[in-house]
Amino acid sequence: MFTTGYNKLISIGSGISLAGFLLSGLVGFVIVQWTNPQPPWVSAAVFSADYHVVQDLPYYFGFLLIGGMIMLAAGHYLNYSGDNRQTKFHLLVALCWTIIFASLIFFNYICQTTFVRHLAMDYKPEYDGFIATFSMANPMSLSWSIEMWGYGYLGVANWLMSSYYLNRNDLIRGLLITNGVMSLAGVGLTIVDIQWVLTGVGLIAYTIWNLLMIIILMLIWRFNNREDQRMAA
Repeated sequence: MFTTGYNKLISIGSGISLAGFLLSGLVGFVIVQWTNPQPPWVSAAVFSADYHVVQDLPYYFGFLLIGGMIMLAAGHYLNYSGDNRQTKFHLLVALCWTIIFASLIFFNYICQTTFVRHLAMDYKPEYDGFIATFSMANPMSLSWSIEMWGYGYLGVANWLMSSYYLNRNDLIRGLLITNGVMSLAGVGLTIVDIQWVLTGVGLIAYTIWNLLMIIILMLIWRFNNREDQRMAA
């Protein structure tokens, strides 16, 4: 017996996360680039002069992503009722890592949408250090370090969560493990050279990582929605 009736929670969590990834990634990026794009980082003064509230739209959508991922991890943990204690432990730790991810990324997005926003709108030269430290327009900012480490933790959570699909869905399990490897590789590259995230290679890696997450979430939604329907029949 593998399920306890929380398939719907997994399906809802994957659906919300999917919406968050699509809106904060592709949709948010396109809206910002078409309306009020931020030029490459030069200084806090230039950033503030070109700042517009629409540039924060991807971060607001990101809150949706974070909430969905917490629901997803909790759903997998609660829905597993098998007798494999190692799998149960993996799912518990996956939930813990997801909560750590959520805490870090929540902090980052609060900084962008509130702290950095007000510094930019009421710009003064003495704010330069704070803006440079926390604005994600600056590839050298603390926020980018937090962002990459946060998503690295999510990758670890996904890797651990893959044990839920052992002998149930090899494709989902394999993709979750792949996501974990890619996420940790991203952390490693950030340690070596933090500025890589906003280079051409970094943007390509970001796109591939997001596409992988979108595919994973679609497959999880489909699999668990079918399981929910099967249990209801």
